[in-house]
Amino acid sequence: MAEPLFYSEHLADSGATLTLTGDEAHHAATSRRLHAGDTLWLFDGRGGIAHATLRHMTARGRELELRIDERHTEPPVKPAIHLACALPKGDRQNVLLDMATQLGMTQFTPLVCERSVVKPGARNIERWQRVCLEACKQSRRLYLPDIHPPATLRAVTERAAAQGNDIWIAHPAAQAIPLASAVSQSAADAITILVGPEGGFTETEVSQAAAHARILKLGSAILRIETAAVALVAAFARAGG
Repeated sequence: MAEPLFYSEHLADSGATLTLTGDEAHHAATSRRLHAGDTLWLFDGRGGIAHATLRHMTARGRELELRIDERHTEPPVKPAIHLACALPKGDRQNVLLDMATQLGMTQFTPLVCERSVVKPGARNIERWQRVCLEACKQSRRLYLPDIHPPATLRAVTERAAAQGNDIWIAHPAAQAIPLASAVSQSAADAITILVGPEGGFTETEVSQAAAHARILKLGSAILRIETAAVALVAAFARAGG
C-alpha cells in the first residue's frame, strides 16, 4: 500500500521540521492511525511534494511534528485543462469536481448561462475547494485546481482567447466536430472546455463563443452536465498523455 498523502500549504526544506495541524493532522492520527516513526507524503497543491517521518503528535492528534526527509517539485501536467461549466443540481456538483480533478482538470469556472437552473451560493467555492483537495489526495495529483468566480460564456471565452488557450464548446450543431477529431486537432498546452446547462447553450451564446471557440459534439445522446464535462476532460487529458 502506498504511503498516505496529506496536504500542507507550506513545505519545509529537507532536514527541517514541519508542524502539521488541523483536519489533515487529525486525519493522519485517527483515520490513518499513524504513529511516531511512520512515514508519509505531503504536497502543497502547487507541485511541491515532500517525504516525511512522523516524530511526535499531541494526545488528541491535532498537531503532528514531522521531519522532512526529501523534497522536490513536479512540473505541471500538460495540457492544462480549464473546465468552464454550468452547474448541475445538488450533490452532482461534487461528483463533477471530484472526477474532473482526478482526471486532470487544472481550473474550474462555474458558467452563468441564459438557461442556467442552478446558481452558485456564497459558500460553494469553499466546499468545491474541499472536494478538489480530497480528489487530489485520492488520485495523488499534486496540483490543486484553481476555482474562479462565476462568469458568463462570453467573459470566459474572451479571457481564454487572450491567454492563447485552445477553446472548445460542446454543442450539437450540424457543423460540430466529433470529439475524437477535436482531440486529435488540439495540440495546445492550455485548453478551455465549455459545457452548458441541461437545456444547452442558446444560439446567441454559441454565436458569441464561436468568435474564439470551435464547436464539438459528444455523439447523439443527451448527456447530464457532469457526464459531458468528465468525458471531455478525460478525452483531452488522455490525448496529452
